Amino acid sequence: MADERRAHPRLRVYYPVRLYPWRSTRMVETLTKDLGIGGCRSLSATVLPVDSEVRVELMLPQGREPIVAKGRTVWFRAIPESEQFDVGIIFSDLSNGDKRRLSACLQDSPASPATV
Repeated sequence: MADERRAHPRLRVYYPVRLYPWRSTRMVETLTKDLGIGGCRSLSATVLPVDSEVRVELMLPQGREPIVAKGRTVWFRAIPESEQFDVGIIFSDLSNGDKRRLSACLQDSPASPATV
């Protein structure tokens, strides 16, 4: 489904991530559930409306410098029997250098392909 529309594949990896919704003083500190150079799926205890802008601060493993990017929520849904939500975010301004760093990090990661 969603995987078929993606320009870049995602891997199931659990990296710490901070989401800063635009025009909000709140920060959502959570984990990715899947990640690729085009975007990520993350957990959230906070409602993030579809089509809202977020600043994404992705913590990379092995002490690598974090990646900071602008993103936009493309979908949002409740996780059954949970107070958490899944949120899909596309990156809108990931630099070529950060794309290379993230790609290299994902290649080094013992991850499996993401499923929807």
